[in-house]
Amino acid sequence: MINFLQDIFLIFSSVMLYPVMICLLGLFVWLIITLGGFIFEIYERKKQPGKQGVKERIDAFVLKPLENMQQQNDPHMPEMLKMPMYFREYMNKLSAELKKENGGSEMDIEYVLQDTEQKMTKEVDKLRLLIRVGPTLGLMGTIIPMGPALSALAQGDLEKLSSNLIIAFTTTVVGLAIGIVAYVLSLLKNRWVNEDIRNLEYFTEGIMQYEIFEKKTTSTR
Repeated sequence: MINFLQDIFLIFSSVMLYPVMICLLGLFVWLIITLGGFIFEIYERKKQPGKQGVKERIDAFVLKPLENMQQQNDPHMPEMLKMPMYFREYMNKLSAELKKENGGSEMDIEYVLQDTEQKMTKEVDKLRLLIRVGPTLGLMGTIIPMGPALSALAQGDLEKLSSNLIIAFTTTVVGLAIGIVAYVLSLLKNRWVNEDIRNLEYFTEGIMQYEIFEKKTTSTR
């Protein structure tokens, strides 16, 4: 009975080896693409202003929404295009919400803000997935070939032993590399997201204060 169970588990683990290697390769390609996106984002962020730029965006949004600038070919449009993509999308959503007849309430704007923040945090969740799954698959790719390697050692088959050990060590290296690089990128991305969320909240608060001031002014008149 024990030998039967051993054979079943050996077959099961051997079948899992190739899917594990394919998943590791897919994660590695995904990491390379993500790394390229990070390099591009670093380049884009170097061109963006800081908190002072957020104040300028509030003034630009109040005077002339982004979509109007696009339609009228405003000369300030190139400066506005330096904003992150999420900021431009949020400005368009916020502008559309404020234009609604029954929209523009604090609850509606808060919903739009939280929806944007949730989309931003999803990028960090993808990196956390790589941090967890990469080393786990690397460990599986290490342990699975060890059974056939020990069996080959007992039979004196050095060629089979060496091939299984090569698979075991290379999958370990790839899995750990994925985890390390994803961890570093997640730290950087998490810092960016927190900074961007603060800027979004600052921008939204400025717009809300302007809207409240306008309503009070209109009612006084």
